[in-house]
Amino acid sequence: MGDRMTSLFGTTLSGLALLLAAAPAAAAPKDEVLAATDAFMAALNRGDANAAEAMTHPSLTIQVLNFPADGGSRFRVMTRQQLFDNFRNAPPRRFDERIVRSKVMITRDYAHVWAPYTLDIDGKRIHCGIDSFGWSKLDGKWVLTTFGWTADPKGCPPK
Repeated sequence: MGDRMTSLFGTTLSGLALLLAAAPAAAAPKDEVLAATDAFMAALNRGDANAAEAMTHPSLTIQVLNFPADGGSRFRVMTRQQLFDNFRNAPPRRFDERIVRSKVMITRDYAHVWAPYTLDIDGKRIHCGIDSFGWSKLDGKWVLTTFGWTADPKGCPPK
């Protein structure tokens, strides 16, 4: 009986190990946040304001700091409605905003992505800057709760 129990127990452990190895690993929070950021940017780049808006909280806060070519800076706050209406009402164009690299910081269900980017419209470099994404995990899903960027026409990396 002892051999039978050892054999049964050994088989059970082997089977459990195989099941665990075959089970998909839960995504790391950093990977989830980067995937949410990539999905948001992909929606904007394809001009799908509805898809991008669906990834945001209704009270999304948006702050923009422009650096005009003649110097100084101009700060403005936009509403969620204004941001997505800008995309919905834009003339047909090829919008290509690319994140150069990202730094992700996470504490529990709050994450921040700091990402230098470049923006080209119809193949012309318009400006570059920093995108700042604030994500909150609500009901198991990362939702954009704050969004901001700088826009600088000078010093952008070459195309």
